[in-house]
Amino acid sequence: MSAPSTADVWRLPPRRGALVTVEGVWGAGKTTAAAQLAERLRDCGLTTEVVHIGERPGSIGRLSAFLESAPLRARTGTGGFAAAHHAPIDALLRLARDAHHHQQDYGPALTRSNVVIVDTGVYSKIAYALAILTETDPDPDPEKILARLSAVTTPWFVHPDVAVYLDVPWPLARERAIARGHGGGNPAAAERLLFLPRYVAAYRRVLAAHAERVEKVRVGLRPALEVADEISAAVTARLNLPPLPEFATAA
Repeated sequence: MSAPSTADVWRLPPRRGALVTVEGVWGAGKTTAAAQLAERLRDCGLTTEVVHIGERPGSIGRLSAFLESAPLRARTGTGGFAAAHHAPIDALLRLARDAHHHQQDYGPALTRSNVVIVDTGVYSKIAYALAILTETDPDPDPEKILARLSAVTTPWFVHPDVAVYLDVPWPLARERAIARGHGGGNPAAAERLLFLPRYVAAYRRVLAAHAERVEKVRVGLRPALEVADEISAAVTARLNLPPLPEFATAA
């Protein structure tokens, strides 16, 4: 029996449902927004699955644990890295993990549900890679680096039908992440404070490259139900669904 070709290895399953990703920096409220949107869609009779990437068994789980417990990119205080930071290795390891999620989680979910919601975003991972590569590259042309990242991810990347970007000023998002005690790593770390402006700039550049898929929702200090209403309206319009009842009005 011949070995599978590269095309066979990377072939995604046929899509049945629509993919919605909730994008934004740590502390933007992605998990809450995804849960509220899913509740509304289910109430309207749509099979809806929220994919939240947690612990995984096997080699992908070990890779994820390594990336979270012993990050390759860690600063000492407010200046300098704790160890030599090889940004391309860091980016490739993280993208390898993301390729697994796209192939083994998002793709299959789309074959069994009307709507699949990813509450950690997908463009966020490209933005992280772009941010660290432009930070350490001696010739940091973000457009060239983004083109290289696109070439690497194109064979396996599942683009969303709608990418909802929760637009929260990063200082506010950081304070929220600190207050909640989560948000990936240590939200109060000096490293996060130094990194966030660069990450937000990279994120906006990635989203601009896929503007036709993006719905930007300004969050700020708006009531959560008001934000949920805007998200629902944007998603239903994009997916050609009838309008959903408003949370704020019901409350």
